Amino acid sequence: MTIASRRFSWAVLGALTLGFTAWAGCPASAEGYPRIWPEREVAVTYDLQSTATGPMQLHVMASPMMQVMRIEFGGDGDYLLLDRGREKVRLVSPHKGLVFVVSSDGFLHRDLGPDSGLRFRQDGHREIAGRPCTLWTVAGPDGAGEACVTRAGVVLEGAGHGDRPNDQGQVPSGHLIATRVSDAPLSPALFVAPTGLQEVDLPLALFRAMVPGLSGLPAP
Repeated sequence: MTIASRRFSWAVLGALTLGFTAWAGCPASAEGYPRIWPEREVAVTYDLQSTATGPMQLHVMASPMMQVMRIEFGGDGDYLLLDRGREKVRLVSPHKGLVFVVSSDGFLHRDLGPDSGLRFRQDGHREIAGRPCTLWTVAGPDGAGEACVTRAGVVLEGAGHGDRPNDQGQVPSGHLIATRVSDAPLSPALFVAPTGLQEVDLPLALFRAMVPGLSGLPAP
């Protein structure tokens, strides 16, 4: 898989199949592509439908100061921490007493600019979950999609699809939409793993197998 196609997976398909929402870069700007790391603390609840996960709800929290995003999914208490400062992705599993760790190999600092291999176009405005956002369409080496992003850098809706079937004969696709957005202050404790858990470094292939839809991380 090429660098360009990996970035497309992150920005559109990986983002939508697990709700990663492509928050990489800086606050939204007037450039020809969205800069979508939130400029302040935010918590968003999403409804997600994708070929990788089926229907599910996600709770996503971001702390620009700590450079960490927390993604809660499923009902077993597990959650993901995307640590942009340390370039690590952690799957925290409190009921197992474990934290599974994989390096993102610089991926969380890559932006969506001209070198990404993606083509962006502004395509109007919407209001989602009571917030206005700018609609961006995107096309890349492996598919196409769209995302609606606020001026504060928060993705409120996104949809994406690949251009060819995967190994299971299915064309990857997904749709993510915010149902609730909160700007209330967030506790710093939300963005670190609880003390006392054992950290386990995993090979990327095994980590990806544990988390469906984690197509944004670079392939080994």
